[in-house]
Amino acid sequence: MAIKTKYRIAFKQARFVLVISILLGLTLTCLQLFFDLEQEKQNLIKGIERIINLHEETAKLAVYNLNKSQASEITRALIAQPEIYHAQLIDDFGEVLAGHTRPPLANNHLVLLANSLFQIPQKVTTSLTISGATKGDAQLIIQLDSAYISSAFSQRAITNLIFSLLFDLILVSVFVMLFYRYFSRPIEKIALWVEKLRSGQDCTTLPYTEPDEIGDLVLSFAGLWRERKEVADQLNATVKDLSKSEYFSRSLMENAGDAMFLCLPDTSIVQVNHQAAHTLKVKKLQLEGQKMAQFSINHTQETLQALFATFKEKKVSAFEDEQQGPQGPIFPIEARGIKLRLQDTNYILITARDISARKETEQKIYQLAFFDPLTGLPNRRLFLDRLSSAMIIHQTNLCYGAVLYLDLDRFKTINDSLGHGVGDALLCDIAKRLSNILPIKSTCSRFGGDEFVVLLPQIGDKADLSAETVASTAVNILEQMSLPFEVNGHTLYCTASIGIAMFPEKTADAKDVLRRADTALYRVKAQGRNGFQFFDPEMQSTAQHRLEVEKGLHQALENQEFELWFQPQVGPCGEIIGAEALLRWNHPQKGMLMPEDFINIAQESGQIIEIGNWVLARALQQLVQWLQLGLPTTFKRLAVNVSPVQFMQNNFVEKTCELMQKLGVPGSMLELEITENTLVDNFEMASSKMKLLKLHGVSFAIDDFGTGYSSLRYLQHLPLDILKIDRSFVTNLRIDSDEAAIIEVIITTADRLGLTIIAEGVETKEEYEALKSMGCLYYQGYLYSKPLPAVVLYETWCKVA
Repeated sequence: MAIKTKYRIAFKQARFVLVISILLGLTLTCLQLFFDLEQEKQNLIKGIERIINLHEETAKLAVYNLNKSQASEITRALIAQPEIYHAQLIDDFGEVLAGHTRPPLANNHLVLLANSLFQIPQKVTTSLTISGATKGDAQLIIQLDSAYISSAFSQRAITNLIFSLLFDLILVSVFVMLFYRYFSRPIEKIALWVEKLRSGQDCTTLPYTEPDEIGDLVLSFAGLWRERKEVADQLNATVKDLSKSEYFSRSLMENAGDAMFLCLPDTSIVQVNHQAAHTLKVKKLQLEGQKMAQFSINHTQETLQALFATFKEKKVSAFEDEQQGPQGPIFPIEARGIKLRLQDTNYILITARDISARKETEQKIYQLAFFDPLTGLPNRRLFLDRLSSAMIIHQTNLCYGAVLYLDLDRFKTINDSLGHGVGDALLCDIAKRLSNILPIKSTCSRFGGDEFVVLLPQIGDKADLSAETVASTAVNILEQMSLPFEVNGHTLYCTASIGIAMFPEKTADAKDVLRRADTALYRVKAQGRNGFQFFDPEMQSTAQHRLEVEKGLHQALENQEFELWFQPQVGPCGEIIGAEALLRWNHPQKGMLMPEDFINIAQESGQIIEIGNWVLARALQQLVQWLQLGLPTTFKRLAVNVSPVQFMQNNFVEKTCELMQKLGVPGSMLELEITENTLVDNFEMASSKMKLLKLHGVSFAIDDFGTGYSSLRYLQHLPLDILKIDRSFVTNLRIDSDEAAIIEVIITTADRLGLTIIAEGVETKEEYEALKSMGCLYYQGYLYSKPLPAVVLYETWCKVA
């Protein structure tokens, strides 16, 4: 194979050298011309200066004597210089004393180019100072012949450029011959030798045997070619052997009953059999090149690739998965994978079998073993297993759970009178209703007949609160069960009895808890049915009390059972400065109840919001009545307690402002008392609401100050007006007690922040004296007055004479 001239390395190198040489030569020549030009300019300037200096004194003498002949000789001598073509001498009166001119040298393009490079002055004027002259200096004017000056430099520059180009051409020619002789020609011979090898000719004679780099390359290539030929011969023999067994292997794969996937380690499918395409409802050609993860339900590309990485050679690994074709259903598979190495490449062979029938059978067995066949609820075996697991967990985290044992009241009557078909349908409806009303993590089981058992695994970490939660759940079940059932055209009424057992206990197991719930159930049956009973009487009492209070609170507002009483707040001279509104519940059976008897339950049940709104509205209405009757000038504001839940309602600020505007109550007369927890738990929101209400004149007090942990660092950032010292610090207060030290710190802090201090629970003269000695000015407590009805408070404290 002949190598084209334009592609020979020698010619490529020659072009490269030629370009570099020309560029380098031109650059050096230009630099040389630049330096010559600068030197030529300096020499020209110095020569002109010497000529002028030579004739300067003679010119001054000629001007001084007004000697025209002498002046004419000077100008004639000046133009005799080839660089000067015009000279003129002017006396100190400005008259031309003498002048001579000769024709300058003609310009051409090169002269013009050189002239532009020289940039010499065309005209040189020299001032001649004449002694005794009064009109000024004489002048010697010469004009230079730039064409003459530039022509010599132009000729020299052209000569240098021509010699530089000739040198570059000679250098390129030498390089071309050397490269062709020692590089291009040997490579051309080697290329022809390689072409003969490719055509299969026997070329044992090497084209190049010199002991240099090209010779080493030829020897290495010859060795590689011999090795390649030997490998190719072996490969051809192997291919012939494999071709004989390929048909047999393909036949086995295509007729296999299981789906087979030959994949790369990155899960790319290389080859599949007919069964794989049939199972996935995809053509074989469409499967090849896809990722196995595209058809997997349980594995992503990353997890399936990680699974493939665990497979070993000669060791089968089994796993289960679910597959789905682009348009087919999801079906479970049992798969086996093994790592193969073929032709220096790693493969993963997967055989997969559809196990839908086996899974359906397993599900049926599991359903029969652990679920009630009628209602579909867990049976006794599954329930006990979950109860045992829950008790083990609860022993560790000390969280309470409960078991509720339900028995339907008079179900046997319905079953006997209407038949087992109606009875079974009723049991199914009851199971659905229970499943809908119970918490998500609970388990509702049918033990057989008309018995249902409920597991509440996680209720709370406190026994009393957990019991109350379970009692609420039991009441909800009883209420739902009392609603009528529509079964096969019959309207049926069915109540239930519920026995409750709490866990964990160290000495009890799952069967013990179930037995206790069953015992509590029989107590309910004995007491008349349609109710619930705890196995522990104390829990029963607590839960029963809570339910009674919660139920009573629902009726208290409707029946107007709530009342507001007021306790005065007094100043240093015993004058009333305000009052605190206090809630009382006038229970129809239990009489007057204090807030501590029902407020916590109201907060936990969420009824505190409605009650709090009533308290605020009723307090403002009472304040309006007092304002109409007239209040003493010392009465500044009415204090109303606001619960954290009520205060954090989104519309609390708007409702309060609307209520004040509707009743005509000035904001300065209202004081809202909030707890420390309101500030600590919701500081940003509480601060924002307080600032908005502050704009309407409302003042704020922290109730029971000192019982929290974080209030002090918030005082300077909140729009507070009053701190109320908790009664726990005031009771039995002595000036030398630990409580006195705490109160002194609170009073000092309040003074620095400009806050008012009110001490709560002042009941004795000694407590008053101790507080007074520490700087407290305002008091509230039984020493002055108990909480009073509104009429009594006004008549006693506020009535203006």
